[in-house]
Amino acid sequence: MGLLVQIDGRKAFLRQGVWVSADGKLEARLNQATEDWIRETGGPPLDDSDPERTVARTLAERFGGRVLLHQPGDAGTSRRMYFERRQLRLPY
Repeated sequence: MGLLVQIDGRKAFLRQGVWVSADGKLEARLNQATEDWIRETGGPPLDDSDPERTVARTLAERFGGRVLLHQPGDAGTSRRMYFERRQLRLPY
């Protein structure tokens, strides 16, 4: 369903793989960092029971923040969404 993190006193919400924050710069940094992390590592493991939690924890650690609130969503839907995002994109 979603996660709330706090980074440098600012809050951001992760839902369905997209970060939203009242701080536009933090929102953009988190969304870009998520894409970079997925491209670098493949993202959450395929058998992860809660991929959104893994993403939020990883990004919160990278930015020196912490997870404040976690409301689990449908694991199957979340796994499929991150599986699609980890697919290699070819420039043709």
